[in-house]
Amino acid sequence: MTTTDGAQALDDLLEAPVIVMLMTMIGDEHSSRPLTCVAVHEECLDFLVDQETEWAQAIAAGTARVHVTVADERRNTYVSLNGPVTLSTDRDEIDRLWNPAAGSFFSGPDDPGLAVLHVEAANGEYWDGPSGRLGTAIGLLRARMTGNPADAGEHGDLAT
Repeated sequence: MTTTDGAQALDDLLEAPVIVMLMTMIGDEHSSRPLTCVAVHEECLDFLVDQETEWAQAIAAGTARVHVTVADERRNTYVSLNGPVTLSTDRDEIDRLWNPAAGSFFSGPDDPGLAVLHVEAANGEYWDGPSGRLGTAIGLLRARMTGNPADAGEHGDLAT
């Protein structure tokens, strides 16, 4: 992959909804879970979460660190990021982000356990290649034929 000098904005790389792996580090314990990112704006990812889980309570208490990885196969884009996290129970924000898929996990937008998790990218990297199966195959073939892995796509830092 070509390493670029220009950083890419998170909202140029990702489009919600997208499934991510959100890893929390609480003390010496790491744990990860898949979450649906319901909004991407500037360098922030938003999620609807259950604030009563142990990991969400640790985030609210400021005792957890968070790392996010994204493998968006639809767009052949991969992202890894770290940054500050906050939980919000603002009803207007919850209503704005509510979607039918969230109804699989919550009783509705008025569910008392529902909160919005904001992850702001303070630093991170991306890997981006041609999208679609054909685009991916062409990028890999080009890299193989030229002997230059940089021909398979781009790699760089997130703009923060």
